[in-house]
Amino acid sequence: HVGAGSLAPQQIVVDTGRAGGASSPATLAAELRLLAELRSDRRIVPGSIQAPALTSPAVAAQANLIDASGRTIQIRAAGYGDAGTAQASDLVRAIRGTYIPRARFRSGERVLLTGGPAFGVDFVDSSYRAFPWLVLAVLSISYLILLRAFRSLVLPLKAVIMNLLSVSAAYGVVVLVFEHGLGRKIGLERSPEIEAWIPIFMFATTFGLSMDYEVFLLSRMREHWDAHHDNEQAVAHGLEQTGRIITAAALIMIAAFSGFTSGSFVGLQEFGVGLVAAIFLDATLVRAILVPAVMKLLGDWNWYLPAPIARTMRLPNQRSQLSG
Repeated sequence: HVGAGSLAPQQIVVDTGRAGGASSPATLAAELRLLAELRSDRRIVPGSIQAPALTSPAVAAQANLIDASGRTIQIRAAGYGDAGTAQASDLVRAIRGTYIPRARFRSGERVLLTGGPAFGVDFVDSSYRAFPWLVLAVLSISYLILLRAFRSLVLPLKAVIMNLLSVSAAYGVVVLVFEHGLGRKIGLERSPEIEAWIPIFMFATTFGLSMDYEVFLLSRMREHWDAHHDNEQAVAHGLEQTGRIITAAALIMIAAFSGFTSGSFVGLQEFGVGLVAAIFLDATLVRAILVPAVMKLLGDWNWYLPAPIARTMRLPNQRSQLSG
């Protein structure tokens, strides 16, 4: 009835720094300039703007638009877009970057924008500013650990790429199911955007789980290679020895993660669908098809490790050159 934006309005707070400062002519003039900017924006619902300058002092105090000392004022404006949507985020940036500077509040007066949309923008900015570094750190540490575990330059790189492939595919599934509405056919909610925490949590969870599968598989292959130095036999042996374990583990985790989709909270549904898709794709297409196919094509290059790197990593002596 009231619209999505009314549930999470833009809230502008002006701290004048002194009692009674909200009623000073300079502050009132800046407030009116800001209100004019807000009224001219078509993303804001007409008539939704609330400010002390538009009401009597008694009404403003009752609506929490001004504090008892007259030091702080609040301006509220509801947009058409709900918090988290692109329209609401663009409005936040317009208010902060354009409308507030144009209002020209006095020096020393703090003007802050808060509310649901602003919180969403700040959360995304702060989280994804560090996310690329998190990804880089995880990939680098994983590569170095696997290099030492499997004594190969190529296998850790392949493992990291395949794990990224699983995570990326799961991201695509989540977008198709929720943003494009494919999940409506099976009773899932539809959402105009993927909640900001989903990609971060999905990366951390699915990368760790898919790396477990990779370690299971490559460990058996490495053992067979050390004993026989036959790449094709090593790949076949690894698949034979770990196929049932990987399949059983995948089925258990898919059943467990499916529980996230049973409620009506769209964020948990997105998380559950993403995990299920990642585990299913990783245990089938990636581990059963792509990994052995790539290792077949690479041949003995899978086990290549130059002697200087082996000495640096303090690894046991082994053949560092390609056979054949």
